[in-house]
Amino acid sequence: MGRPIRLLTWLRLAPLALPVVLSAGCGGGATGAGPAAAQAAPPALSAGAGPTFPVFRVAEDTSIDYLDPGLTYSSEGLNVIWNVYLPLLGYRHVSGAGGATIVPYLARALPTVSADGRRYTLYLRKGLKYSNGQPVKASDFKATVERDFKLDSPGAGYFYDIVGADDARNANAGGIPGIVVDDVTGRITIKLKSPQGDFENVLASEFAAPVPAKAPASDTSTHPLPATGPYVIQSYRPNKQIVEVRNPHFHAAKLDENVPSGNPDKVIWDIVGDDAAALQGTTSGKYDWDPQEIPQASIAATEAKYPDQLQTYTSPNTYYFFMNTRVAPFNKLAVRQAVNYAIDRRALVALYGGLARPTENILPPTYPSYSKHSLYRHDLAKARKLIRRAHAVGTHVLVWNHDRGIDPKTTDYLVRVLNSIGLKAKQHIVPSAVYWATIGKEATNAQIGFADWFQDYPHPLDWFDVLLNGERITKTYNNNYANFNDKGVNAQIDALNKQPIPTSPVNSRWASLDRQIMREAPWAPFLNREFTDYFNAKVNLGCYVNQVVYGFDYSTICMR
Repeated sequence: MGRPIRLLTWLRLAPLALPVVLSAGCGGGATGAGPAAAQAAPPALSAGAGPTFPVFRVAEDTSIDYLDPGLTYSSEGLNVIWNVYLPLLGYRHVSGAGGATIVPYLARALPTVSADGRRYTLYLRKGLKYSNGQPVKASDFKATVERDFKLDSPGAGYFYDIVGADDARNANAGGIPGIVVDDVTGRITIKLKSPQGDFENVLASEFAAPVPAKAPASDTSTHPLPATGPYVIQSYRPNKQIVEVRNPHFHAAKLDENVPSGNPDKVIWDIVGDDAAALQGTTSGKYDWDPQEIPQASIAATEAKYPDQLQTYTSPNTYYFFMNTRVAPFNKLAVRQAVNYAIDRRALVALYGGLARPTENILPPTYPSYSKHSLYRHDLAKARKLIRRAHAVGTHVLVWNHDRGIDPKTTDYLVRVLNSIGLKAKQHIVPSAVYWATIGKEATNAQIGFADWFQDYPHPLDWFDVLLNGERITKTYNNNYANFNDKGVNAQIDALNKQPIPTSPVNSRWASLDRQIMREAPWAPFLNREFTDYFNAKVNLGCYVNQVVYGFDYSTICMR
């Protein structure tokens, strides 16, 4: 596998989820590393202010799904288009925690939010133009959200809390009265049915990036829509090549330097389906950047020979074993805790070539709401005792996993561990293309299995509400594989959803909730995985930025 691939979440849609799922080899969201988004705008950015140069060439893998901002959901596709289609709000172009800060992009300022948290008001910047010279209008934003529904976009679920969105979804024909716009003043008013603490993150998503109101309600990947960002897609040949060039109508000064103007004049993404070929091509100088996973057999040699060309980063992800709290024997707390005590997280890290960090937490360590806990130190004797106490010795257990990459090795290991503590376990492998839909189906009754999650955006709601709120459990396409349904936990998640500003007290509440849930042990988290960006020697990594949501920022890179 290359960089992490997103799986459709449909966010907090519960019984309203639509029957559409993207095939994916991983469970969750975007690449990158970062905490929950902050409210205050930072000083103007300096990224992207380096010398310009003619061409930057990429050895991309084959995981790009779409290049239409209303349809793109893979991390690979999003990495291509985030400098092409700009939302009203966006994230800082910096590495680390600061990259989670939301700043105005096409909007003049961050939104004004009503006291009840249900009305957001923004103003579009004046004088903005698309790459074809057409003016950007406030009404384009409204039409863009309505287009998401017409497309059956994977991002349509982000907007279900807007007044009138239910009708737009049911009719599949657009028309959302909760979005009111004025093209003369540039005002955009959005009315929500209930407070939504992560709504600014929604406005910062590519699904909210305005495109012309007359954009067709069909995939435009091969006939790219006009751009608002520093780059425009000149051409796209699926499975072969993408070419981006500068947008002639982009002016960084109009965006308060929150969006860099870009250093490369042209970015060429060659689709290279072989990770060994991508590595060799980058080393030889054919490509400038290899975002693909370095073959395990080559990691040590590459790191030893080219240490200055390799960047390792931890994206916001958690790998875990889910335990179905509705199904024996995992309906017993003692059994779930036994699994947590039984697994040696360091051994699981070793399966990934050491490119990971052990964890017992739900949230990744890059979040300010993360607080490391050590509830389950490796203790096989204690695990066996808990299995006996639960009268579960000899219980048959089917361990689920998909057939892609290294991941099946984790459940090979888990089966051995479960058998060693008194259960009778065996593995059940499902093709990756259908795995997530299969374990997310109530009728499957999957007892225990592999899962992972990569953030969609840097906010704790993208973890707790999507994955562990019992109110969001669905009969199909369920992301709460543990079917964890604790009324007290649900109420805390709902209450925190009404807190749009992630203050220190709010972050502390999320951290406490993480610990509270793990005492109930619906999961056995085991690692936060690390990934690599590899560059040829011509690239000056003094300009390297790995952004929290979109990964490596090609717009800010420099050459020697």
